[in-house]
Amino acid sequence: MTEKVWKNAMLKELNSIIRNNTWELTKLPANKKTIDVKWIFKLKLNLNDEVVKHKARLVARGFMQKFGLNYFEMYAHVARLETVRLIVAITCGRN
Repeated sequence: MTEKVWKNAMLKELNSIIRNNTWELTKLPANKKTIDVKWIFKLKLNLNDEVVKHKARLVARGFMQKFGLNYFEMYAHVARLETVRLIVAITCGRN
């Protein structure tokens, strides 16, 4: 049962990546190394600590990049919702 639940969570994540055109399959240029990926698994709990969702995320292991070699080639900016709200609030307060 558990294996099937996590497999479904992984498939949901992969479908989301495909649906959002997050990545594109390309040929690796000569003398370049790929960045590994890793699956992160998390249980979402309700207030009673009961499992309501099994969540799987596919993440890039960007820490394997080397400064001066491939450090600046790929980067995905991600902002937390709280940060965006703070910036909007500060901007509104200045007008």
